[in-house]
Amino acid sequence: MARSARSSAISRRNGDGRVRIGVSFYHTAEDWFATSGIPFDDPAAARARLIDLLPGWDARFTALIAACDDTVVPRSITTLPAGLTWPSAPDVTLLGDAAHLMPPVGEGANMALLDGALLGLALAARPDDFPAAVKEYEREMFERTGAAARMSADMQELLTSPDAAQKMLAFFQPG
Repeated sequence: MARSARSSAISRRNGDGRVRIGVSFYHTAEDWFATSGIPFDDPAAARARLIDLLPGWDARFTALIAACDDTVVPRSITTLPAGLTWPSAPDVTLLGDAAHLMPPVGEGANMALLDGALLGLALAARPDDFPAAVKEYEREMFERTGAAARMSADMQELLTSPDAAQKMLAFFQPG
């Protein structure tokens, strides 16, 4: 991972040996993809523009972007408000990102998998009363995922703040 006050790049090796690189720009306007000048339909030009948007970055980091041979895919980070709830309905519920879309800092997928397991257990425990099973699942899910969403939002804010390096050092200090 490399970062500046307004951007970061994260690379990781996938199971098939390929390296995937994500480049993030923080605190941008809602129409940033449209106004950034990145030609997403031209991968080579998109990589060149991304590098232009990282002035002052060490060439070892921008070389990773230049060496990519794949398309550049724009993805916005969208979230639902932490603690979002709704009145229970007897015949429908939500789980995973549909119920509690969180910043991508590690908890959303865990919560989604647990949602599926716990909803299945609730329905199996009350095969003759699905509305009660759904209501019980939602009660537990709201509590559990509300806390995870607040922690994820706090972590996202820490990671994208201009003084993130100092905050991250403080976060990992003992005591």
